[in-house]
Amino acid sequence: MAADVGGRPGGPRSGCEYAPLPRTPRRKRPVAERLRDFEPVVLPEEPAAATTAAERCFGGSVCRACDVCILICPDLCITRDPATGGIAIDLDWCKGCGLCAHFCPKGAIRMELDH
Repeated sequence: MAADVGGRPGGPRSGCEYAPLPRTPRRKRPVAERLRDFEPVVLPEEPAAATTAAERCFGGSVCRACDVCILICPDLCITRDPATGGIAIDLDWCKGCGLCAHFCPKGAIRMELDH
């Protein structure tokens, strides 16, 4: 098994890339309508707005270089790259225990079978 920093399709990403996306305001029923019944106040998302919100929520799986993986690695094979400041994993030294992937708060490290 090998660890992969990034957590997104298309291969590993470099370090702590993070570009927050703005929230889209939720649509609500007018007050006059809400006073007449007990129907939900918040209306369902439009398909485009739902897609944007999902991208914002699921886009959080990029490494933010929080150092949890560095602290939890029993083999000390995860370090910070001095040149880029990103997280570097020595795959030759990694035994594949998966602790880094399990404890990563962003889910940015995943374990994959080596072929």
